[in-house]
Amino acid sequence: MNDLSAAEEPRPRRRWPIIVAVAASLAIVGGSVAFALSTRGPGQEASTAPTPAPTQTSAEQTQEASDEPLAIAATPTPGPVSDDETVEVARAESVATALVSVVDEIGQRADGSAVGAEAIATGFVLGEIQAKAREQLDLGYTQVGEAVITSITATDVNLAGEPPTMTLTVCVDVSKIDVLDAAGNSLKASLYNPGHPVAHVYGAEFIDDTWKISSHDIPDQQTCAA
Repeated sequence: MNDLSAAEEPRPRRRWPIIVAVAASLAIVGGSVAFALSTRGPGQEASTAPTPAPTQTSAEQTQEASDEPLAIAATPTPGPVSDDETVEVARAESVATALVSVVDEIGQRADGSAVGAEAIATGFVLGEIQAKAREQLDLGYTQVGEAVITSITATDVNLAGEPPTMTLTVCVDVSKIDVLDAAGNSLKASLYNPGHPVAHVYGAEFIDDTWKISSHDIPDQQTCAA
């Protein structure tokens, strides 16, 4: 899902642009799990908590989010963490890939559902996904296209921690994504898209016998190949 489509720290890795549209990015700000398509670029401050949803009209308040589970958020196969770094990195990378797809799906469906996201996300990141889903429904924004992951690199792997942790740098290309407003007008011109893949830094924790993404940042220093 592209949108799971742009990375920042070692400041506490709990900052995630508020999702208004999608861009893998694992990034659209206004608000993505936001990814590369965002109203802010690397280095600009992001809120440490989900931004309050826009004031709703009476009609908007009557909209109910769908309870249909996200198709992509299948529960990862659980199992105890091993001491094989190659195996665990592959497991964590598959969850990061699913996260980008989840952001895409949320943007494309725009029905308010984030059901199933808890299988791959926790803490602040889960809250951002849920906020994005609600915001898409309230604003009537719909994503067209998908984010493309161009590379994933694992760093800071700590399999002996309590819980085990890992940092993943995910390069996401959101150039094929557009967002349409409720009237069907393109918002692409206002989305952050630097013309090259954007690095997203994700923190993963091993919880309940599976890796889950818990933090997300967009670094000032961008390292993704063009």
